[in-house]
Amino acid sequence: MDEAGVVCYYQSADVLADKDIQAWITKTLEAFARKRVRERLVPRLLEMAAERSLSISAIRVSSAKGRWGSCSSKGSINLSLYLVLLPRHLQDYILQHELTHLIEMNHSPRFWARLDEVCAGKAKTLRKEMRQYNTSFLIQNL
Repeated sequence: MDEAGVVCYYQSADVLADKDIQAWITKTLEAFARKRVRERLVPRLLEMAAERSLSISAIRVSSAKGRWGSCSSKGSINLSLYLVLLPRHLQDYILQHELTHLIEMNHSPRFWARLDEVCAGKAKTLRKEMRQYNTSFLIQNL
């Protein structure tokens, strides 16, 4: 799993039909994705937070499939391990989105204005681009 995607080699399609092997592959890919988020995205998130003089109380990596990230009112940011499947510019958009919630805990016009400041005026364009991605589609196309 990298900028180009994931490549898995196998000798027989019968191998992939086995439910236990499917479960093992899923568990292994999720563990790898979780590690990538910790190694690559968490440091980027911390760097972006420092650039914006923002404080994060905790960072967690989840296997959430319904949302890419979230921010609690206590300043904790959760990142989905599936973020590693997005292009880098969309990963950065999600990270900035969650950081903006440290300032504005809503999606008000003020939130979008603040996010726009750090997204070169492209927050709504990036939001629209994100709508073509969902974790179900990405997981099926691993």
